[in-house]
Amino acid sequence: MKRTLCIFLVSISLNAVASDENNSEATVSALSPELEPYDSSAPASPSSKKALENSKIAIGTILKSYHFDKDKYDYHDYNESHDGVYIVVNSWSAGTYINSASNRSVFVTYNSNLYRNNSIAVDFTSGIANGYEGWENAQGDYLPILGFSAQWTYLKTFLTYDAVTLGIELPLN
Repeated sequence: MKRTLCIFLVSISLNAVASDENNSEATVSALSPELEPYDSSAPASPSSKKALENSKIAIGTILKSYHFDKDKYDYHDYNESHDGVYIVVNSWSAGTYINSASNRSVFVTYNSNLYRNNSIAVDFTSGIANGYEGWENAQGDYLPILGFSAQWTYLKTFLTYDAVTLGIELPLN
């Protein structure tokens, strides 16, 4: 059913694009009330430049972790080297890493600002990661992410109920 719906939506989109190529007029759809042709030669508006300047954009690595209660679970051989990378745009992070069970995980998180100054940041972080089938708090393959992150200059830590993670985060703007 989902596959059929996706194919249907893609075919509608392709038909709309094909009809737009024959028409120079803007089209109207339920998803975009007014669609204007894209002009790549037009300079960015001052408001869009300012939005980019005010955005937080960073890249980060997930390096090591330590699990507090390794004997609590049946799985005792935790991977504590994660080889992960992620990108941050404003309050959202997305990335990939080798998780504690040595599986590849992909995650997305929302990081709400609790405190910030020039060199220190503290966030409440919530999100979801895959690759955790069979784990106590997992829903199927997905594990909820909930915890606090703290950053001092480029050093970043993330604290959950059962582990602490260490990484590096570098601003791009």
